[in-house]
Amino acid sequence: MSKSLPLDQQVLHVYVALQNLAHGRTVNDIADEIGRSRFATARMVRRARELGLVEVRATVADPVDVELSARLAQRFGLQSALVVATYSTHELKVREAIASVTARVIVETIEEDDVVGFTPGRTLVLASRAITQLPSADVVQLTGIGWPRLEDGVEVISNVGRAAGGATYPLYAPILIEPEARVILKHPAIQHTLGRFDHVTKAFLTIGGWPSASLLADQLIETGELDGLAEKGVIAEYGTSLLDADGRTVPGLGDRFVGVSEEQLRDIGLKVAIGGGAGKERAVNAVLRSGMADVIITDVRSAQLALQD
Repeated sequence: MSKSLPLDQQVLHVYVALQNLAHGRTVNDIADEIGRSRFATARMVRRARELGLVEVRATVADPVDVELSARLAQRFGLQSALVVATYSTHELKVREAIASVTARVIVETIEEDDVVGFTPGRTLVLASRAITQLPSADVVQLTGIGWPRLEDGVEVISNVGRAAGGATYPLYAPILIEPEARVILKHPAIQHTLGRFDHVTKAFLTIGGWPSASLLADQLIETGELDGLAEKGVIAEYGTSLLDADGRTVPGLGDRFVGVSEEQLRDIGLKVAIGGGAGKERAVNAVLRSGMADVIITDVRSAQLALQD
């Protein structure tokens, strides 16, 4: 077949390709209709694309790299992956792009009567500000707060709670406390929240990248504990779990953590891990290897490094 097709053949090729690619008809079905063999019909579909008579392109509204997303989900056995195609390496720009996609996922994922857990990460704060309405659901804060001010750390729960209209369970406590301070956990309001962990049906958790992209790591620098944990291989935190490069849990902070335990987290039906950008690439890989994420929302560079490893 020559490279240039007569007009009538162009029309036929386009018709065949559209019937197959756009309308989902089988090659055998189309072949019967036009009186050609299935091999000739399959060649027409391929030829139509080669000549640019038809094109297949992604029309996803959000900036998601479809191919990388599919490869990442397949490689790590995820329910799904969303690799956000950002064109900036600036930390805030990457966080904003991931937060925008995360907000949409939250809206599309939460269902009536869910009990939804959130960690108080910076990306989730941005995502929660973009959400105005959700199905009626209860909202639970999954960890204590690493922010300088406790009231800043419960913003995610407040924003999502208003949108969902269900009960909210904030956790007005630091993410890390000294053993002698655990008496604070006996407060009725905190006990009320801790008691909801076993009822959470879906969880959204941010990924902390050590040492430069984690509020918890910042806190441990001040207490002089970061170096010791880094020597044990810690490169990420996820919920109240510290992870090494292979996704294995590293002990070290024990019952000083305030929040959902690893066992409770693993029992949650849907776990969405969120994070990317400078300083979080290795941490994203660690979470993927940990088996504690069913869905990941990350950036292109983090996805590429995970696939190369």
